[in-house]
Amino acid sequence: MKTVAALFLTLFSGFLGAEELPDFSALSSGSFEKREAAQKAMYDWVVVNHEAAKAVLLKKYLKTDDPEIRVRLVPLLERAYFQPKGYVGIIMSPELKEPQVQPPGRVPPAQVPQAREYEGVMITKVFPKTPADLSGLKNDDVILKINDWEVRGGFDLTSKVAAQIQKNPPRTPIDLQVRRGKEIMSIELKLGILPTPSERLRDLPRTALGIRSSSTVEVIEQMRKFRNWLEGEIDKERKNLIADRRL
Repeated sequence: MKTVAALFLTLFSGFLGAEELPDFSALSSGSFEKREAAQKAMYDWVVVNHEAAKAVLLKKYLKTDDPEIRVRLVPLLERAYFQPKGYVGIIMSPELKEPQVQPPGRVPPAQVPQAREYEGVMITKVFPKTPADLSGLKNDDVILKINDWEVRGGFDLTSKVAAQIQKNPPRTPIDLQVRRGKEIMSIELKLGILPTPSERLRDLPRTALGIRSSSTVEVIEQMRKFRNWLEGEIDKERKNLIADRRL
């Protein structure tokens, strides 16, 4: 079985092409600047070769004894573990639909509890140097449409908006209809790459009491999923080594 797996990985690497394989040795260069540059170049390589990169990086991670390389491979493995998705670079909250005003003198109907309905999402933060920032989006802008999809719904509207954006691959152009004050405008932007859970967690805000939001809890769960996968692969490799020594 191990022979078959090794042959598969060799064929996989061959499919990438020898000239496309990253230079792992640069990750342990004596120069900090060269190590940083090598990791950045490898990050870009992982995004382009996402399907094959995870197997290549995992093999290197399990086989190397260099602690510097192992530390630098972890965020690259996390990047390879998660499918690249479209990214705008904002934090948003639902915009509550204005209630209809009853005509004077008209008796209001019996009060029936109803779910809140939202029209649009308000941008509460634009991260610098992201597609949102570069396109000119600003705090307090309200997104009304994403391409032809109208932004409206219930309490989970922000999750639906995120899913609508992330279903597009990185570098896809999208059109946004935005309300800024009383003006309605169209903004076109090219999606970036959704950061990994670890990268996103560094940017997510806490509440006033330091409590994590529901979106933060989701990101933490994604991080846990990745860590469990990596620890499982390390455990399998350890068991394989023990079996080899017994033969």
